[in-house]
Amino acid sequence: MQTNEGTDNKRFSARMGVIFLFVLLLGLGCIGKILHLVIFQRALYSGTSSKCLDKTQEGWEDNPLAQDENCDCYVVANNVRPVRGEIYDDHNRVMVSNVTVFDLTLDGRIFATKDTIYTHSAAKLNKLIEQLSAEFYNHFQHKFPKHDLQYYRRKFTIALAEQRNALILQSNESNERQWITSEDTAFINHLPMFSEKPCKRCVNYTFRTVRINPYGDLAKRTLGMNLGDRQYGMEYYFNEQLAGVEGSRKYLYVNKARLPLDEYVEPIDGCDLHTTLNLEIQNIVHNELNAKLIEWNADWGCAVVMETKTGEIKALCNLRRANKDGTQYTESDEYVLNKMVEPGSTFKIASALAYLEKKNGNDDQRYPILYHEFERKSKDGSKTYKFIKYDERGKAEDRGYPIDIIQRSSNVGIASMIFDAFGDDNYKAYLNKIDQLYITTSFSTQLGKIQAPNIKRNAKDFHTYYNTCFGAGFTMTPIQTLVYYNAIANNGKMVAPLFVKYVTKAHETEPIQTFEAEVINEQICSPTTIAKAKSYLEAVVTGEHGTARYYRNPNFTFAGKTGTRDIWDEQIKAYNYSKNSVSFCGYFPADNPQYTCLVFMYNVSKKSSIAVDVFARIARNIMNTTNFGALQNVNREHGTKLPRTHVVNSEQYKLIMENLGIAYPSSQLPVPYVTSGLRDDYSVMLKTPKFKSGDKMPDVSEMIASDAVSELIRAGYQVKIYGYGVVRRQVLDKSTNTVSLYLE
Repeated sequence: MQTNEGTDNKRFSARMGVIFLFVLLLGLGCIGKILHLVIFQRALYSGTSSKCLDKTQEGWEDNPLAQDENCDCYVVANNVRPVRGEIYDDHNRVMVSNVTVFDLTLDGRIFATKDTIYTHSAAKLNKLIEQLSAEFYNHFQHKFPKHDLQYYRRKFTIALAEQRNALILQSNESNERQWITSEDTAFINHLPMFSEKPCKRCVNYTFRTVRINPYGDLAKRTLGMNLGDRQYGMEYYFNEQLAGVEGSRKYLYVNKARLPLDEYVEPIDGCDLHTTLNLEIQNIVHNELNAKLIEWNADWGCAVVMETKTGEIKALCNLRRANKDGTQYTESDEYVLNKMVEPGSTFKIASALAYLEKKNGNDDQRYPILYHEFERKSKDGSKTYKFIKYDERGKAEDRGYPIDIIQRSSNVGIASMIFDAFGDDNYKAYLNKIDQLYITTSFSTQLGKIQAPNIKRNAKDFHTYYNTCFGAGFTMTPIQTLVYYNAIANNGKMVAPLFVKYVTKAHETEPIQTFEAEVINEQICSPTTIAKAKSYLEAVVTGEHGTARYYRNPNFTFAGKTGTRDIWDEQIKAYNYSKNSVSFCGYFPADNPQYTCLVFMYNVSKKSSIAVDVFARIARNIMNTTNFGALQNVNREHGTKLPRTHVVNSEQYKLIMENLGIAYPSSQLPVPYVTSGLRDDYSVMLKTPKFKSGDKMPDVSEMIASDAVSELIRAGYQVKIYGYGVVRRQVLDKSTNTVSLYLE
């Protein structure tokens, strides 16, 4: 027994010796290899060897290694994209943000390696293909209407039956209606086949970040795009601030292996834009214009609201008919900024300014209206030419003062005024005065340069001179009309429109770049002329014969001028009198202008009254929203208290208090949102809402929808809205990272 035991011990010791020797040799080999790599091949594996081609260096194509087919060591750099900056409205609500979308690929090669019932039965495999095709078609048919059931059968057959890698669906980056979102991936992952362990890895998602407009079409054209050949709006003109700076990570490819190198440059995220746009006002303008365009089946229309004193653009809407029956309009083209149109009778106030300046404010002379026979002598005075002009057929000549001519919108009258002031053959002197008023000037904006009107300057014929007086025969952009009307409202000070107020670093509040409206001219004409012009524009609404008199309202005042122009038809080389472009430009309230607004609609069968209707609706709603109307008078005689409000933005609350004339200590507004009321002694009572800006899941209860959506998107959630009013309940779906808001 002892002998056998001793023999076994010797055998065990011998085996252990062999193992020890093997491990020792292996260890020495590893150490040797490490030393060899560190000492002799360090340069190779760090990408600095002379045998390694560095494709990150300029001129690498000229390196002899670039022509060497046997070179298997090279360095490349992959760009690391920064997060693009967001765009906010004037109350810091997100108007453009980032969202992740996916492309869906199904790898049939992985499916084939799994031992499932489908891999052993052709009948069950075909049934699976049919089931998946039907499920995908039903779920995605609204996003990809061109993909029929046969399309999905073909794709799933390639992937599952032919056991290949197949791209099933791809997000269209430029069309958000064709984005595959986390909600779609959740649907796919919950399908029986893809929720089973053997097939989970068959589904591959390639993700990328795209831009999203949480409020759909609102100001979409102005907010813009910078994608391929679609370059316009803020996204394009402020791309340098929004884009950020790309980072990079270097990789070494050696012997077909990919190794990350230490060199890594962090990307710098893009900055945020804080615009002058206001979501409430933008929504009002969009809805009112859209409704009227649908009612009259117009080709297109635009509207813009500017804050009178600052030049800040609060809303800008460009809508074009999207279908033949005119039931749908979409944001398209930059009509307000770039579309050259005949201004029509809105230009009469420009002629009136020129007249008043030439007459030193004297407007006590009466001029022909309705009908007049103009006479013009030849250059040598030997002949007299007669031109019969009328505002209404069959009417006899009447006379009126300049204020009557503007409120009646008389073509005959305004031409008579200009001919009297400048001469019936001195067209050039008239244009020079218009130029001196900065009405025909070109100017630059943050969204590009605005063209000067293309007025015929060297014409000598009577008709060109006559037509120019009331805005016919030449074209200009709607924004130019708005700018000089705003100068009248602003007591003669002309400012260029402002779209972006300041820039901040991502998700910070301290501005790193600020902007102010450019002053085109401090005083375009004399205060006397401005005062007269204002009275003319008020008479258009309040006068007995004012073309906008049917829209005057005792609860609020506005002033402006109507415009109607026949549309020039290139085919017949004449005006089509059954088609009109109609407009109204003015400001409100009339006695203390806060906003200037222009409405323009193209190709309608009605005259300018429909543009006045849109303007009046916009003005009323804005004044109510910003508390210039309904809330400006509070009766305190009988102890009336300010009604308790829902959660409101602090800046909005300040504005409400200012317009109510209620003093409040600014130190009481340390948070972005407050609720408010008045105590019995009328001192302001403030409460802090449940909302906390740093919370992972913000509590947005009692907020209006626009504020709630903005805060949730900022926190990284997708949002769905049900109902109207303020938020009463919020529900998070963790699988899709979507918050449903229920409003009442």
